[in-house]
Amino acid sequence: MISRYFLAYLTSFSLLFSCSNSENNIRKVVESSEDLMTETAIDVTLNFSEFGQSKLLLNSPKLVRFEDENNQLIMECPIGLELVFYDSLKNIESVLVADYGKLFSQNQLLDVQRNVVFYNKQNDTLFAEELLIDFAKDSIYSKNAVTFSNEEGKITGNKLKANSNFTFFELSDISESHVNYNLD
Repeated sequence: MISRYFLAYLTSFSLLFSCSNSENNIRKVVESSEDLMTETAIDVTLNFSEFGQSKLLLNSPKLVRFEDENNQLIMECPIGLELVFYDSLKNIESVLVADYGKLFSQNQLLDVQRNVVFYNKQNDTLFAEELLIDFAKDSIYSKNAVTFSNEEGKITGNKLKANSNFTFFELSDISESHVNYNLD
């Protein structure tokens, strides 16, 4: 009977000390479990549709998908992306290319940065270092310098507002403009 109590005491004592972990070990486990919640894909093509109709096509050489502290799904394209916008007949309306992009799914926001080029089927082209696209409001914003160019000339300014497929835009705080003249 005494040996049974002694064995139970010894087992409890062993478990108590064998389960003690240093703070560093616990931190390593937590960090590795956070890494498990990140998904990475190479050479990605994503088709975004609404009511069965393709609206957007995202191409990226690398896509990283994770959740932030508010459980919002975030998709990051750290080495570039191409985003193709379609009309209801699946004709290309516009194309956006950037060196970096981050999509916040809950807020329906896309932040694109570095060497941003956005052009539409009328050959209107927008050059910027950063654009914020709000799909919920069908809007594009920038507070930084952007240059709009087409066959009639070019305009550089700040405070851009456009629709999300870049078929309409407003540009204020114009800093430079050039108009092409045809003198016949």
